[in-house]
Amino acid sequence: MSDDLGWNLLLVACSYAYGFAVIGTGRILQRRLGKDAGFTRKVIHLLAGYSSFVVFWFSPGFAWLAIVIGLSFTLLLYLARPSGPLHAVFDSMARVDDRKAGGLGGPVYYAVSLTVLTSAYTFPLLPELLPYYWIPASCLSMMFVGDGIAPIIGKRWGRHVFGKFGRTAEGSLAVFAGGFAGFAMTLFIAIHCASNQVVPFQASHLILVGLVVSGINAAVEAVTPSGYDNLSCPLVSTGAFILLLLALPA
Repeated sequence: MSDDLGWNLLLVACSYAYGFAVIGTGRILQRRLGKDAGFTRKVIHLLAGYSSFVVFWFSPGFAWLAIVIGLSFTLLLYLARPSGPLHAVFDSMARVDDRKAGGLGGPVYYAVSLTVLTSAYTFPLLPELLPYYWIPASCLSMMFVGDGIAPIIGKRWGRHVFGKFGRTAEGSLAVFAGGFAGFAMTLFIAIHCASNQVVPFQASHLILVGLVVSGINAAVEAVTPSGYDNLSCPLVSTGAFILLLLALPA
């Protein structure tokens, strides 16, 4: 039991260390290399959420520790408001609208969606959900990667603007392609590397479902105001993913 506890506490420590390393890297890029907050924000967006993937190696009896991790990072972002004690984090991620609002709207929604979906699958009273954490994790990864690279592609190569939120066709294509890449990577980890996951579906079926859900994720991102897509995309995509999986033969 003591070895089991030690292993799970080590995973928690690794999650915190990784998360703070990503934030610290963003801060270094800003201060040492002169990168603006928009660039460092995307670096953090792409990488920070993967701190939750330690869930794949938690012992079932300790999976609830993921809830503590999620709540901790959500609290961190609250403390990162301009008047808070961790305002350096705010400086590394704040856009113009964040500075006007006095808080990190998008990153907070990012943390909330991650915490809600992770908590649902690691809640102690629902242990039967833990082996299927790869489902919301895949949709979170779609958001991390797809939404992370979309502004980069859209601003540099975007030529075809549509919708009232100023999205571009090129950026939306990046959301789709990046989202599917995030899905595929997560699925690979769940099947080949994780110690507590069950994936009872054929690979060809999962690839097809992943393409469909990636398309849904890109569509939701296109019609959602900036920042709020960090909440809408993973929640809607997870719901769509579950419904499509229920329609598949085991």
